[in-house]
Amino acid sequence: MTYPMPALIGHRGLPSAAPENTRASIKAAAENGISWIEIDVTMAGDGSLVIMHDPTLKLFGLPDVALVNVDKSYLQTVDAGGWFHADFAGEPLLFLDQLLELVIQYNLGLNLEIKINPDMETAEQVNAVCDVLSFFNIPHEQLLISSFDLSALALVRQRSRSLQIGVLCEVIPETVFEDVATIRPVSIHCDQSKLTAALARRITAQYPLYCYTVNDTVTFEKLLDWGVNGVFCDRAQAPEMRNLVPR
Repeated sequence: MTYPMPALIGHRGLPSAAPENTRASIKAAAENGISWIEIDVTMAGDGSLVIMHDPTLKLFGLPDVALVNVDKSYLQTVDAGGWFHADFAGEPLLFLDQLLELVIQYNLGLNLEIKINPDMETAEQVNAVCDVLSFFNIPHEQLLISSFDLSALALVRQRSRSLQIGVLCEVIPETVFEDVATIRPVSIHCDQSKLTAALARRITAQYPLYCYTVNDTVTFEKLLDWGVNGVFCDRAQAPEMRNLVPR
């Protein structure tokens, strides 16, 4: 079995060092020798594809502002770093084209998670992401698309037979193999706190398995013992985490 990603993946860049999903976080990941990052993309009201996790701007101190009600020009005024530390005040939000330029610049592997904005049409969001990806010459072995939304992943597969897809589950259902058959994923991703040793071994007999979010060596070592192939980590630069990576 081949593995699409390494054992230690930067979760939203390197969010222990810089505000998540920002240029600063991606730069920090690259400078710390992290080869793969997981980054979120979602859609604003005007169709802009913005690099952030939530459908609101609560993280940035704007809890009443929903993405569906704003456009790119508004998002370009948002301080995406001040909430993290004063040193990052004024850090701008990224958009998908800017993210892909950074991935190419730093020669990173990218797990792009499509966070479907519940206030907008799924197909519109998936097609927009795929359209932008088509303009960038990122090798398919350095790009993996994931989502919790199986219908979104089915649309990705319709758009491309060769894109690598990872299926995200909070809890892996008993019917997972049947559920994902037509999507043809290269990996399954799940919440490590909802995983058991028996389930991990069942999944890894069929697919590479990656878990979120793992920031301590005890959990990481346990998951590796269960056969998990990798984890998404907020502190992927930490020597004690790296020392556990299988050779």
